[in-house]
Amino acid sequence: MTTEFSHRIIELPLFLGLSQSEITAIMGHTRFGFTQVAEGMPVVKEHDACSHLYFLRKGTLRVETVADDHGYRLVEEVGAPTLLQPEHLFGLHQHYTSTFTAQTDCQFITLEKSEVIRLTTEFTIFRLNFFNLLTTRIQKRERTLWHTPSETLVGRITRFISARCQDAKGKKTLYIKMTRLAEELNDSRLDISHALNDMQANRWLTLHRGRIQIPQLELLPK
Repeated sequence: MTTEFSHRIIELPLFLGLSQSEITAIMGHTRFGFTQVAEGMPVVKEHDACSHLYFLRKGTLRVETVADDHGYRLVEEVGAPTLLQPEHLFGLHQHYTSTFTAQTDCQFITLEKSEVIRLTTEFTIFRLNFFNLLTTRIQKRERTLWHTPSETLVGRITRFISARCQDAKGKKTLYIKMTRLAEELNDSRLDISHALNDMQANRWLTLHRGRIQIPQLELLPK
């Protein structure tokens, strides 16, 4: 195995803390996939079976998530390094819930589910890394339910968008009608319009017909 190959594997968060001898053993007995996806091509689609771990090494992804009734949708830009919904590899719903498309040329390292199971069995540190990854994601989402409600409508709009994002920072585009957002936030369309226009005046977002563009989610007021 080449040094370059070894460096690629060490980049994966699941392999942090493993000794060089363990890395060597893993590289010699594990079927890694190395995939390149051209700009504009799909990586995985919503409802596809989650049978592999996809680790984005280089590039940027367009991530689209649609409401159950298709009444609105959210588009994010997510950059490397990142794992694509590892929490869906096991459990009740073993399918992707978003569509991932290459925003730029992308490079992935992939692991089949059977290889993940074997590695969690044979290597304690890999198992702990995987468990920590999953529990961290679960705990972050769980805590959002218990945050103090915002006293402002602007804050509630921010919370609505943030709660539906896979990445807490970066560019987002929410495709939603003003009336639907008002229904979701249990407020009037007029109040929603005023709040969004205030946010646009502060350059936190840009309004279009049926579309809200947020250049940096982390800059929205809480």
